[in-house]
Amino acid sequence: MIEMAVRSDLVAAVYRIARHASTLTDGWYKAQLDRGLSPVAYVEMVGVVVAVAAVDGFYRAAGLPRPPLPAAVVGEPTGQHPPVETATLNWVPVAVPADRTAAVVQGLSAAPQEWDNVARLHAAQYIPVHEMGELGWNRGTLDRSDMELVAARLPALRECFY
Repeated sequence: MIEMAVRSDLVAAVYRIARHASTLTDGWYKAQLDRGLSPVAYVEMVGVVVAVAAVDGFYRAAGLPRPPLPAAVVGEPTGQHPPVETATLNWVPVAVPADRTAAVVQGLSAAPQEWDNVARLHAAQYIPVHEMGELGWNRGTLDRSDMELVAARLPALRECFY
């Protein structure tokens, strides 16, 4: 059972990841580990947060009522993950072999179920991961170049760090 102080830290971490990602630093990540969160649990938490934040942000921006969250699953986490190693492109451990792909691609690799979930959202909201190299890809309404223009301009207007 997670103690109350740790729970409070986790709530604060979830909020910061979801709403203030530009303030995340290597030092802040290490402070989460110092509070007792394992590196792989951190990766898993990030995966859950970014997926929920993306869906929540879409519903909020569209003025739609948010769908209910799924029911919590009873039981302990399996603690199973692929073999991981330290990466030079990430603060977090990544699935072996490290640093063979872009940092953003390998960042959730220590939590493959979360990576799969984010990849499904990526395909629905942007482009399927396996199509990223296809510059002529389109969804039928927007060409890839139109999507990239929106993808670049909107964060610039919102002063997004990424």
